[in-house]
Amino acid sequence: MTRLDRYLAREILLPFAAALLFLTQLLLASQLLAQADVLFGGGVSPWDVLRILLDLVPHLLEYVLPVAFLLGAVLGVGRLAEDREVVALSSLGISPVRLTRVPLLLGGAVSLLALLMALVVAPAGLRDARQRVDEVIRRNLQGEIRPGVFYEDIPGITLYTARVDGGRFHDLLIADRTNPSAPVVVLARTGRMESGPSGGLRLVLDDGEIHREEPGASDYVVARFARASADLGLGATLDARNSLANNAFELGPAEIVREWGKGDDQSRRYWQTFLWRRMAVPLGILALGLLSVPIASLRRGGRASGYAVSLLSVVGYYALLRLGEGLGHDGRLPPWLGANLANLVAVALAVVLLALLARRGTGAVR
Repeated sequence: MTRLDRYLAREILLPFAAALLFLTQLLLASQLLAQADVLFGGGVSPWDVLRILLDLVPHLLEYVLPVAFLLGAVLGVGRLAEDREVVALSSLGISPVRLTRVPLLLGGAVSLLALLMALVVAPAGLRDARQRVDEVIRRNLQGEIRPGVFYEDIPGITLYTARVDGGRFHDLLIADRTNPSAPVVVLARTGRMESGPSGGLRLVLDDGEIHREEPGASDYVVARFARASADLGLGATLDARNSLANNAFELGPAEIVREWGKGDDQSRRYWQTFLWRRMAVPLGILALGLLSVPIASLRRGGRASGYAVSLLSVVGYYALLRLGEGLGHDGRLPPWLGANLANLVAVALAVVLLALLARRGTGAVR
């Protein structure tokens, strides 16, 4: 790497790092607010919140890295153009097109990092974050069930406990009206909440009895038990409260491949496009890096113009990304092409602008 390359790399990396930090904090704050009713509950510690946010960082970087890199590259190259350094380089026989080498080299490194995040680190982080949020919800639910108060926040279920001690409910009553034609009343000496086998919550009850009316009959059934477990819709309660539930982004490549092998043609197209899209966004960093030099060199105005052009480029890129993704889902484009439509358009536009920049030379730089 020449002295010029190192100089330009420093100019790019500083705004890239600043944008990366700012945008990541912004998205983390939005996630915190989206789960505020859960993360600020009585059963949550600051360590719980910190671990959940750290788990979310790799997933958020999938979105932040392309935006931050384009902004850093546009501002870095733009600073050289504003200070007429590009003109000075041209007087030495160095074409402005030569500056694309540094954004491409840096973009390649950032793209590899983004691929690792998207395919390996982010899915594991999302799974861990979902499980931690489920555990927080479990603790919050347990804290919300207070002795001597009827708890009716679970649809069709009423819970009552006479005493709560060390996370265990004593003298518990459960009225289940989810099937109005056959209501059930459960009485138990003690009970506690545990994680279910499918990741939901269940109540484990000890020493109790079940009272039930048989639908369409006059029979009344009473059954005693030493130990029983009841789901009571707590799994649905978790999914309703946890915004991370049922998130396809927590699936790794092998799991996505298994998913597309299960369904029909439409389902297969969906999952194939989804996997290509997971790879297309990191690869888009290279496309945006190639586009950054002509954007920075041909734009007019100072840094405010650089921010505006970068923002418009990102909005256009993600609009094309969603359009191509939809075309891939519908079968109007092959999944790989639909997912990479934005990248191909960005590369084609960059080639045209670079050709214009090479033909016009320093006259294109203001």
